[in-house]
Amino acid sequence: MKGKITLIQILLVFVIVICLVTYIGERSEKNKDIKKSEELKTEDIVDSGISDDSNAEIKPDNVAKVNELKERNDDTVGWIKINDTAIDYPVLHNTQSNAYYLHRNIDKEYSSSGIPFLDYQCKADLSDDNTIIYGHNMRNGTMFHDLLKYSDELFYNAHKVIYYDTSTKSGEYQIFAVLRTKVGSKNEFKYYNFINAETPAEFDEFVALCIKLSLYKTDIIPQYGDKLLTLSTCSYNTDNERFVVFAKKIDV
Repeated sequence: MKGKITLIQILLVFVIVICLVTYIGERSEKNKDIKKSEELKTEDIVDSGISDDSNAEIKPDNVAKVNELKERNDDTVGWIKINDTAIDYPVLHNTQSNAYYLHRNIDKEYSSSGIPFLDYQCKADLSDDNTIIYGHNMRNGTMFHDLLKYSDELFYNAHKVIYYDTSTKSGEYQIFAVLRTKVGSKNEFKYYNFINAETPAEFDEFVALCIKLSLYKTDIIPQYGDKLLTLSTCSYNTDNERFVVFAKKIDV
C-alpha cells in the first residue's frame, strides 16, 4: 500500500512539474509577443495641432514607419491604429495565404499572437472596393482584442475613425457598421468574400446587409465608388463567431 501511495505521489509531482513548465513556457511566449509588439509601436505620434486639448482627435502619420519596416520585412504594407486602444500595429501581407501570418511575427518567427495581416486576395495599394485586415483577439489585450470595444455604442461615438497608413499615404476611415457573425452557421454573413463589386448594385447590396446586421445604426451609408476597410477578429461570444467592423475612406 505504501509503495502504491509513493508511486501516485511521484506521478502527481511529475504532472505538476509538466504543467508548471508548460505554464512558464506559455507565459514566456506571451511576454515575448507583447515585448515584440511594443517595440514596433510608435512612441511619439504626430502632433494634432491642438496639443493642450485632451479631447482632440490624435491623427497619426505612420507612412515613414511603414517604409522603415519594409526594409525589415518587405511584406509590410501598412499601419493600423485606433485611438484609445492597443490597436497600433504594422499590417503584413502574404499574397498566397491568410494562414502565413496567423502565427508569425514581423520577423517571420513563430508567434502565438501573429500580427495583423491583409487578406491575401486584397491589393496592398487599396485599389479594391473592400480591403480586409485580420487580427487575433488575444486575451492578454494585444492585437485586435480591443476591436470588441465597438460592441458598445458609446465607445463608437467617441471613436468613429480608424487610421490606416500605407507606404505612400495616410488614410482615415469612418465606421459605418459593427456586427457579429458565426462562421459555418446557416445565416453566416460571408463578408470575407467581398473584395470588389462587379456592379454598383452589388456594392449597394453588400453595404445594405452590413448596415442591416449592425449592432447599432451610424447614419453613415457608403456609396458606390467609396473605398471600404474591414477589420475582423474572433469574438469568443460563441464558438466560431467573428466580430467585424466596417468603415469607409473619408477625404481629409
